[in-house]
Amino acid sequence: MFDNFLGLPLHPLVIHAVVVLTPLFALMLLLFSVSERFRVWSGWLTPAVGALATVFAFVASSSGESLEKRVKESAALREHTELGGILPWVVLGVTVLAAALWWFWRSSRTGTEGGRSSGTSTLVRVLGVVGVVAALGLTVDVALVGHYGAEAVWQGTPAQSRGGGEG
Repeated sequence: MFDNFLGLPLHPLVIHAVVVLTPLFALMLLLFSVSERFRVWSGWLTPAVGALATVFAFVASSSGESLEKRVKESAALREHTELGGILPWVVLGVTVLAAALWWFWRSSRTGTEGGRSSGTSTLVRVLGVVGVVAALGLTVDVALVGHYGAEAVWQGTPAQSRGGGEG
């Protein structure tokens, strides 16, 4: 199903959305976790970006499985495939965390004078700490998936054998 789009492999097209949305989501979650001002400004946008990143991560994973059958096997490809299969579930879990953080933060604000809370609830603080750790972990995870994917694609090319930027 997620194999080709207009005759092109879908995976290289979709991963660009994952590469942009997932770090953006991680950054938004990090800010949402530590900044009341950002929470007020962004509201439900953080979990929404997470949901969008989740959808693209699952499409990328599925399209990657289709593409994997047509490319040369390598250690980098195996590592990319393994980590890439886990990434959508990680993004989904972090999105659920972001939604819970938003929900409990929003709930702690209701019923207060002028929509302002006199203080942040303990649960929101705990979820905020978990959110910081999750945002950092998600960033590392998506970077590793991308690293091994790029290594699998560029392995053996003249740019790699020259050592990168030398020429």
